[in-house]
Amino acid sequence: MKLLILMGLFIFTSCAKVSYIFQQGVGQVALEYNDIDNEDFLLDPNQSDEHKEKVRVILKAKKFFYSYFKLKETSIYDEVKILDQPAVTYLVIHANDKKIKPIKTSFPIVGSFPYLGFFKKSDADKYVNEKKQEGFQTFIRPVYAYSTLNHPLWPFHDNILSSFFSYNERSLTELIFHELVHTIVFVGDNIQFNENLAQFISEKLTVNYFKNSDEQLLKIKARQEKNRELNRYIVSLSKELQKLYDKADGNYLEIQKDFLTKKFMPKVKRECRRLGFKQCWPLKQYWNNARFAALGTYEGKRDLLGDIYHQSNLSLKEFVIKLIELEKKYDQDKMSFTQFLKKEL
Repeated sequence: MKLLILMGLFIFTSCAKVSYIFQQGVGQVALEYNDIDNEDFLLDPNQSDEHKEKVRVILKAKKFFYSYFKLKETSIYDEVKILDQPAVTYLVIHANDKKIKPIKTSFPIVGSFPYLGFFKKSDADKYVNEKKQEGFQTFIRPVYAYSTLNHPLWPFHDNILSSFFSYNERSLTELIFHELVHTIVFVGDNIQFNENLAQFISEKLTVNYFKNSDEQLLKIKARQEKNRELNRYIVSLSKELQKLYDKADGNYLEIQKDFLTKKFMPKVKRECRRLGFKQCWPLKQYWNNARFAALGTYEGKRDLLGDIYHQSNLSLKEFVIKLIELEKKYDQDKMSFTQFLKKEL
């Protein structure tokens, strides 16, 4: 059966996509090769104490996650994979000159994606150059963790990756919660919703996990809200830029350059100052339509999710269990999943 599916996938897929699928398969297999059982890793004198402690943090977070939601533990994160590069993969988003929207790439069976991931930086760079030559704007970013969804029918399973070790304890715990959410609730090919949901739940669960004092909790929430507020502000500015594109008949690159120089940078600088940021990270970044589209993909529905959660009057545990139930009943041809949630909750 798997062979027939793969044959069909290759028959109805272009040569470029076949090459990409092959590269992804090779990269995924490489993540399964030469991995180390957790117990062996923790006993290995050649591994640093710092990295061993990170593995313990991950295993503790995993145990808490499944216990909290009363779900059966899976084999996810039972082994460690030492990578030969800082990131596990590199995501590339591309967009045209007049639309702040990622151009999706579609594959038979698995659906459409607003970005492509590459296990090798050189492959990502090659793809970026191809898209630039075709006239697209591009954005590439390193990814330090990702999920295969750990589906029982999928021939691979997720390992602890050495790229995880760059996170501190709190950030690492939140990261693990985020990736585990993907394995229990994942709505079709709705990338924006899935990412926003995983982040929303992981932030709340992390607070619960560390059982912070009221004072610590207030500081954490304030920091998170400031970051979200800055991101929302940037998304709002990108919408202003889109309105300028919509009114124009051409010269989109000039419009973009003028907007970034005269409006975006000064406004973001003032917003960072208002929010009390000592380091205003957006000012150090290169912005174009693809970069704006990437931020919109990961920030677009978080506020809406918060509203749905609060209106449900459910605890976090009840909310997640309900989402698992509803995802199984959802028919994407009838309405969006957020509309479905509003209807059902």
